[in-house]
Amino acid sequence: MRRFLNGVISGIVLTIAGALGGLVLIGHLLDIEDPLAKVDAIVAVSGDEGFRTDTAVDLWKRGYAPTIIFAGSALDPESISSADIMKREAVAAGVPAAAILVEPFSNTTEENAAGVVRLMGAKGLKTAILVTSPYHQRRAAILFGRAAALTPIAFRNYPARDPRWDPNTWWLAEPARSLTVVELAKLSVEVGGPALRRGS
Repeated sequence: MRRFLNGVISGIVLTIAGALGGLVLIGHLLDIEDPLAKVDAIVAVSGDEGFRTDTAVDLWKRGYAPTIIFAGSALDPESISSADIMKREAVAAGVPAAAILVEPFSNTTEENAAGVVRLMGAKGLKTAILVTSPYHQRRAAILFGRAAALTPIAFRNYPARDPRWDPNTWWLAEPARSLTVVELAKLSVEVGGPALRRGS
């Protein structure tokens, strides 16, 4: 009987460990990051509570690029775009307005990517660091890479430093849990299951 109970307990422990390991793996599959290097521009797409803007400004201040591009339209068509709001925040944080470009018309990540690639092409910019929320980085990287596929433009990934989200514990609390579940659904719909594999 003792051997049977030990076996049951071991099975339960292994099942729980496997489930937790799977949740951690999901977090790290979404939260991709490349080594930093100097580039032509830092691109930040709209969203979150300012962490993307803060991270882009920090990278600019550290000298990784002379230009920041903010992308994103307004939720209300009659209001100022999210990209312009991000620009205002960056200027308030010490970035000269002349160092900032905006793409204020895109509503989705796919549109962000297309608009930024067009803007970079028009400005002769070839390389950029892509900043978005860590749970959004995988899907953004795929869509930006797809938009730039027929161009010489290339992106490096650098997730925003968002204290609300941790790849190891995202499922434990809101809003991280809901944000991640929604992102997984979008990833599945927009880019398909193979996108979850590293390097895809």
